[in-house]
Amino acid sequence: MYHSPDLNLGRSTMQAINHAATALILKRKFPSAPLMGLILATEAVEYLWVGLNIIGVEKTIVDTPMKSVADVHLVHMPFSHSIATSVIIAALVGLIVFWRSGKAASAVSIAIGLGVFSHIVLDLLVHAPDIALTPLIGSPKFGTGLYSNLPLPALVLETLWGVFCWYYYRGSKKLLGLILALGAASIPIYSAAINIGEAALSGHNVIFAFVIMGQMVATSALVWIFAREKDDQAAIQAAV
Repeated sequence: MYHSPDLNLGRSTMQAINHAATALILKRKFPSAPLMGLILATEAVEYLWVGLNIIGVEKTIVDTPMKSVADVHLVHMPFSHSIATSVIIAALVGLIVFWRSGKAASAVSIAIGLGVFSHIVLDLLVHAPDIALTPLIGSPKFGTGLYSNLPLPALVLETLWGVFCWYYYRGSKKLLGLILALGAASIPIYSAAINIGEAALSGHNVIFAFVIMGQMVATSALVWIFAREKDDQAAIQAAV
């Protein structure tokens, strides 16, 4: 088995549902911003991570056998998950939105930029120390190590974050149910004692990246569908 001196124990990312849930807070603060645009912004860094892993620029190693997320090692991701690149990407995306939409959409550009940057902030709260300051500086690396040492409490913490986002947004009961259901469904992935098929990913680093991408796409769609109900109701009330 390959071992790297930079090997870090920990999950690849906070659950997609809780990154996407951050878009709910931004939507409440910036109602003119498109909900799907905000959701995609919160996952932009992760989509970059997926792409860079697929083409081999960044490196993730999935142990054999894979029993839990502790067997996923982020050995090299200086471009997608460094603090400096997150700031740069957030600023660039915000500026592009501002340039295309004009001053009237300045609030939207700020919201989108904050959505992009929120990803690295949330990851810092749970990741193993695998987040670099910049791509050019290998150490120190940052992260609380919560996923490495206390994976199940980490899952509880991030699920509570998702619930807080729902509460702040004043979302529907269906949306709350989605956040709680996806959190509960993740329990086996955070426990080495329970195996629901994650062993099939053992050693398949690129396939793991595709699985993460599929999770993000599905989660983004579900959050958009359930959260949009509130927007539709608000639009109907405004029309009346």
